[in-house]
Amino acid sequence: MSNKLKEVTYLTKKDLNKLDVVLPGKYTTTFENIAKVLEVDLEDKQIVIKDLSTDIDHLNNIVDQTSKNLNLIQISTQNAQQAIKDKNEQSLEEINKELKKMKEEIVSLQRQLFSDPLTSALNRKWLNEKYLKDDCFQNDGFIVFLDLNNFKNINDIYGHLIGDQVLKYLVKFLKKELSYPGVDIVRYTGDEFLLLFNRNQVTIPNINRIINDLQTKLAKQNLKSSKIDSLHFSFAYGLTTFKHNDNFDEVLEIADELMYKNKEETK
Repeated sequence: MSNKLKEVTYLTKKDLNKLDVVLPGKYTTTFENIAKVLEVDLEDKQIVIKDLSTDIDHLNNIVDQTSKNLNLIQISTQNAQQAIKDKNEQSLEEINKELKKMKEEIVSLQRQLFSDPLTSALNRKWLNEKYLKDDCFQNDGFIVFLDLNNFKNINDIYGHLIGDQVLKYLVKFLKKELSYPGVDIVRYTGDEFLLLFNRNQVTIPNINRIINDLQTKLAKQNLKSSKIDSLHFSFAYGLTTFKHNDNFDEVLEIADELMYKNKEETK
């Protein structure tokens, strides 16, 4: 996406984060109003709307499953009360098994709530609610702002299904290569990702060298499918530090500038 379109997307999501429920119409109106103020061409708008639609379907599925579990818990509670009254130990044992299974399902739903439905990376809800507090970092660490190079061309040439596969492959690659304690991978928006390194947990001596090596290694990977014989792609990145109570937007702006500098240097 263009820089201005990224800004529109970011400002839209930031504005809508204040709401508990976001309907597609509300997103579209907010997006278009901000785009109009910033004088942005909306040729890529459908890509953003597609991502939002996926997020909404994902969230609706979680809401439906949670509602079903709540109903089952209510039924189990009533059955447990009756079993206690009747001193029916066998019924209590069965109810206990049911509640244990539902507890596991609820934990799974909580994980889904904070996961990007396409790539399984952490999402911005997790970032805003778990990693940040009042838009500020809760610990010291490092942030990598990662952006795929020429991702729009991949979508235009091969189609969005292949584009989705590229994003999935990227996250799988990053998870495998960065399987260290204290490292979190967040899909920030579209083809942009954040790598967060908690200074208190990370044992990597030189993060910049690690990311630079990953940049080189990914560029050499060859993605194949039934329709594509060979597809190479790469990313640019910006790495900077943050401290407890640093403002997220200010730190991200620094990382963003470094990412574009890296993009120019690696052309």
